[in-house]
Amino acid sequence: MNRRSLALAVASVFAVPLAALADGGVQIYSTLNVDFEGVQTTGATVAGALSPGQLGATPTGVNSPSRSRVTSNSSNIGFRGASDIGAGLSAIFQIESAIGVDNQATFGSNTASGSAVGGGFATRNTGVGLAGQFGRVFYGQWDTPYKAISGAVDPLYFTGIAYTGAVIGTPGFGIGPVTNGNVTLSADGKSYANATNASFERRQGNSVQYWSPTLDGLKARIVYSANEGRSNSSSAVTQVNPDIWGFSAEYENGPAYVALGYERHDDYFGLGAIAPAAQAVPVAALGGQPSASSRDTGSKLVGRYTFGETQLGVIYERLKYDQTSRLAADTDFKSYDRNAYAFTFVQKIGPGTLRALYGRAQDGRCALAGGGACSASGLGVRQITLGYSYTLSGQTDLYGFYTRIVNDARATYQFANAAGIGATAGADNIGAGLGVRYTFDKTF
Repeated sequence: MNRRSLALAVASVFAVPLAALADGGVQIYSTLNVDFEGVQTTGATVAGALSPGQLGATPTGVNSPSRSRVTSNSSNIGFRGASDIGAGLSAIFQIESAIGVDNQATFGSNTASGSAVGGGFATRNTGVGLAGQFGRVFYGQWDTPYKAISGAVDPLYFTGIAYTGAVIGTPGFGIGPVTNGNVTLSADGKSYANATNASFERRQGNSVQYWSPTLDGLKARIVYSANEGRSNSSSAVTQVNPDIWGFSAEYENGPAYVALGYERHDDYFGLGAIAPAAQAVPVAALGGQPSASSRDTGSKLVGRYTFGETQLGVIYERLKYDQTSRLAADTDFKSYDRNAYAFTFVQKIGPGTLRALYGRAQDGRCALAGGGACSASGLGVRQITLGYSYTLSGQTDLYGFYTRIVNDARATYQFANAAGIGATAGADNIGAGLGVRYTFDKTF
């Protein structure tokens, strides 16, 4: 393979300009996406206790009053490039950092979702690896294939408080997108209540990914996040062996696109972030042997069709959480699963674009360790978003939007992208904003 052919192969995999690679150059790129928002919650369920066997948040009746804010939506700066190393191979790299345009966060800090607030060096998609005719393989921190395919149909830049991550990739319960979460035992020593454990909208660290080349419109991606958090063999510590693996398969032919994603979390104990602490399956060590295990799975189907100036999209998702233990009480929650879907609409109108989204997550189903009565009623949500963007140039968009997350009586879904204002049971998250999005890239 000659140098130009190699550069073309790598460019198709990395989706960066050929000139950045043909000369072994480096591309500097950035997206600055900032909006001025008005947000509030309203309609919280009146304070009261949950019935035995009822899954969900205890109602408090508390709402967040209206407030304004400036929010940086996944603003970033990055460097990427490739270098021919012979034998048909190229070394490839990318270093991408969050920019806290809305504040003066210390450079080097790390925030969830990379991010609505703050900044940090190499906190976003960052990796190093090899590429060739086989595709590419790399180590680092990167959006999982499962997460990435939603971006094919998301109508509002795949970020901010109005994007699909408010309903897709989350079971609710105040859980949003994350960069990377360690499996951490809760303070009571009974459950893994870290909310990041339950999210399927992940930029996952400690991972290796393989991306295939595109063959007749078909391509695949595979991820494995290593089990670095495995416990030592000691009766003094809880025995866990956490890892993540997943894949996506995408097919595009003319105006049609379809993708399938799957992701599995072993010993991430996502149910511990969902179940009330008093009814979580215990995860205490017993004689140095694993006394508990979990398997959480996500399955997603994405479709898109474009005709003329119109794009229609759909997402269907099923999340399932299972946790078992020899020490579980009959009233402990053993499993929860729920289905969700979203319809998206993008319509170009002159120099602007109309953008809309309707999402819905259903109540779902739960089970108790003892097989008794269990209810997941009142855990559903609807998401309604309408926006419009006006293109000033190839690099600059002005946009406005209105979004509403409508929770059922015991549900606590909230704005995505680490930009929530808190969600008490039954409270609607309401937001409207005006923003500007500017992109640039330069190759050296």
